[in-house]
Amino acid sequence: MKFSKREKNAGLDINLTPLIDVVFLLLIFFMVSTTFIYTNALKVDLPKAKGDEQTINKSIVIVINNNNEIFLNEKKISKFALYKTLLDLKKKSENLPIILQADKDAKHGTVVYVMDQCKKAGFDRFTIAVEEE
Repeated sequence: MKFSKREKNAGLDINLTPLIDVVFLLLIFFMVSTTFIYTNALKVDLPKAKGDEQTINKSIVIVINNNNEIFLNEKKISKFALYKTLLDLKKKSENLPIILQADKDAKHGTVVYVMDQCKKAGFDRFTIAVEEE
């Protein structure tokens, strides 16, 4: 009687080709279905906003007009004198908030400069005035 010898590893081959095909199909599906956000497609009108109306009795009002001129409490002030004047106001009144009223045609750099000078002078409470929608 002759017995046939069976190999111990017979029938254990795994075919990876269908698995790789499915992975590539999923990769292609996710690449095609991904949405892209274009930042230049957003149109923003910054001076208009909705929000709660706040009433502040005492405050420091800084106005920037469309010619980038700065007015501090209705008095025109140069960019270079702004920091020193704000320091003097900080010494007189410790915790007053600043209301920043910037014209929508004012340069963004001027607004950031004014905010930076206020922060350097020690003011950390800002309110940016906007037009209601």
